Amino acid sequence: MSTVDELIATARKNERIARNLFDIEVAIMNITRCADFCLSLLNLVREKFEIDYVWFAVTDTPTNAHLIDSLSGIESDDPVLQEVSMVDFLQATQSIREPILVNRELKRMRALIPAALKSKVGSIAVLPLVIDNKIVGALVLGALAGDRYTPNKDSFFLRQLAVKASISLAGVWARERISFLATRDPLTLLRNRRELEESLDQELSRHVRQREHLGVMFIDCDDFKLVNDTYGHDVGDRYLKHVAHHLNELTRKSDLAFRFAGDEFVVLLPHQRKEGAEIIAARIREHLNNTPLKVDGQLIPVQISYGVISTEEMTRVDARSMLKRADERLYEMKRQKPRLAEKKTPEAVPLAGDQVQAPS
Repeated sequence: MSTVDELIATARKNERIARNLFDIEVAIMNITRCADFCLSLLNLVREKFEIDYVWFAVTDTPTNAHLIDSLSGIESDDPVLQEVSMVDFLQATQSIREPILVNRELKRMRALIPAALKSKVGSIAVLPLVIDNKIVGALVLGALAGDRYTPNKDSFFLRQLAVKASISLAGVWARERISFLATRDPLTLLRNRRELEESLDQELSRHVRQREHLGVMFIDCDDFKLVNDTYGHDVGDRYLKHVAHHLNELTRKSDLAFRFAGDEFVVLLPHQRKEGAEIIAARIREHLNNTPLKVDGQLIPVQISYGVISTEEMTRVDARSMLKRADERLYEMKRQKPRLAEKKTPEAVPLAGDQVQAPS
């Protein structure tokens, strides 16, 4: 039977744990960015409970892409992210939604442990993260000592931490998702026209303050109407997403790509004079020309026209004027091309060994 002193010591220990959990909850409840939330949660849990390692094990499903991107951008000396397939996650956790404490059977949890920590941790606590009633992964606590997390230990406070982390993460996720969708084109997920206006104003303000040049590229898809008329709107949508994907792939981190309207796109190129912007635009055009859209055994050509303007060419620098000049140069390029009206359909090329077949 426990003595009075032991009961008092246990009560004080539980009170400290409860206070730490409350401090963590207060600290993370008003964070609005997913990356900031995740980093703060990891640091707070590690510091408050003196844990050797803390990381997220996240299933690599499409719905978790944003969370994985946020965690991938965190700089830390220790691993903060372990991507794991849903199959491996469920196999390791057996779909249990309660904290799992493991020390002697760490082999079955290997998929959840970063490679750099596999030989270091002696025991782990896996705290499931549940959003919209779906398990998205786990917050994992790792200890060097094998007796820190044993299956027979009480997991009441770990369960509380798991619930608080899940609820807070769901809130941050929802707020950031709403903010993201408000600035994005729903089809291509590029920034939308409203975001273009704000971003261009900001970049031009930076140009005025720091005398940093800015290039603006206006893009139009030459054959988009023909693709739509020939193959239908579903293929037309895939065509636009194909262009958007490659714009993201071919531009730098500092560049910003937008869907302006229909089949028109705009790319802002910070720190670029006209010559550099022209080189980037020509490279994008050539790449798209050499990277057709693959649909049902056919390769549908992707051809664009573009117009480029830089602040170094402008006597009066404002957003409306720059977009207008870039648009004018775009149509100068179009006028120099053969008339699209003379074409009946885009010249789709069948893949080797495939029958020519119009996409459904």
